[in-house]
Amino acid sequence: MLFISLDKLLAPNAIDSIDGIELRLDLFPSLDFTLIDLFIKNSKKPVMLTLRSVLHGGKFEGEREKLLLKLLELKPAFFDLESDIEEEFLSKTLQNYPQIKFILSHHFINQSTEKDWQDIYLHMKKYPAFGYKIAAFASSTNEALSMLLFAKEKSDLSVICMGKRASFTRVLGPIIENLIDYAALDEESKTAPGQLCVSELVDIYRYHHLNKETVLYGLIGDPVDKSLGHLYHNKVFKEKNINAVYVKMAVKPEELSSFLPLAKSLGFRGLSVTMPLKETAFPLTDPVDSNVKATKAINTLLITKEKILSTNTDGKGALDAIENKLLVKDKILVLIGAGGAAKAIAFEAKLRGAKVQILNRTLQRAVDLALEVGCEFLHKTPQHYDIVINCSPDPGEFDYSEVKSSTLVMDVVYNPRKTPFLQKALELGAEVVYGEEMFFNQARAQTEFWI
Repeated sequence: MLFISLDKLLAPNAIDSIDGIELRLDLFPSLDFTLIDLFIKNSKKPVMLTLRSVLHGGKFEGEREKLLLKLLELKPAFFDLESDIEEEFLSKTLQNYPQIKFILSHHFINQSTEKDWQDIYLHMKKYPAFGYKIAAFASSTNEALSMLLFAKEKSDLSVICMGKRASFTRVLGPIIENLIDYAALDEESKTAPGQLCVSELVDIYRYHHLNKETVLYGLIGDPVDKSLGHLYHNKVFKEKNINAVYVKMAVKPEELSSFLPLAKSLGFRGLSVTMPLKETAFPLTDPVDSNVKATKAINTLLITKEKILSTNTDGKGALDAIENKLLVKDKILVLIGAGGAAKAIAFEAKLRGAKVQILNRTLQRAVDLALEVGCEFLHKTPQHYDIVINCSPDPGEFDYSEVKSSTLVMDVVYNPRKTPFLQKALELGAEVVYGEEMFFNQARAQTEFWI
């Protein structure tokens, strides 16, 4: 079930997209019981009342029990009760209001472990409630995955992972069979860190179509905020009627070796890989083609029962975009950068007959990549070239004065569409290739590799 969380009495427009409404009463400026009662009686969806205490990360301070009894007399469909309430009060409340569906909840506002979650879950299960909820901050994607695995197949439990790095978990509730998931009405109305808007869950991720059979795909790297991969891949899944979903997960290089088995256990089948993991991931996988073995840089993983297969669609995606404008054979192609994407593009360009030259802020990295590919390295921007591709977050070593109207200029960054690098090229009259063209090419190839 999907509940929208409100910090004020407001009839939400997205009523058809939700199963219920949670009123976070601890966030209300004041409590008007008459208005709350009218809201409950007139609501087109079941209402849950929640009075989250400071000890559980909310705003309410003071004597809870007297206020809770007053709220219970309003007889909402659902009521959230914190599990640390005095035992006698809790038992009597559950017994005296059989018509209310109680959610026993516990929020860890400090660091917690699986043992903590298990202990709290077993403690709450002593009370015959409709359902149980455990919420905890996840400081990493790996912690968030561990929480999801803990909750998987506990159909009476809702596990809520809080924090920016755990926002992707808000999508996966139906897949782990969360009893209740929570969403915000809009960006300004979020009641918990990492919470997503109901429009995102329903329109982008197709929340109501997800289930335990849904296949998981995602992007890993750090940062991943600006990626549009979730828009592209989820649209493809919808158009092709594929029971799958794609989420974005922030993963650091030192977390990767632990991340992969967790992702596999949860049911991830395919992953897109972005900076800074393209080279870090290579030794943990089985590459499927010689080009990837040569570059030792990957951007796509396919997780099978026996292996983690890898490939790289960056090079082909970029060169296909370039060759929509100009064939690279015998052309001088300057590549700015020497990371994973640059390496894949350099090998593909060399394969297609381009005369590749590497320019990088750190000369030694340019030398190393040139030796790997079998091309030239540069100390500075050359006076003549046909194509330049920026693969660096900081192309400051590039001299724009050498850009001509006949030069073809590309930036692998696609968000924003018109990067400062491309803007300068346009001002000099050059023809440009936007990074989104490479993105769509390589994303299409990823889908073909996965499915």
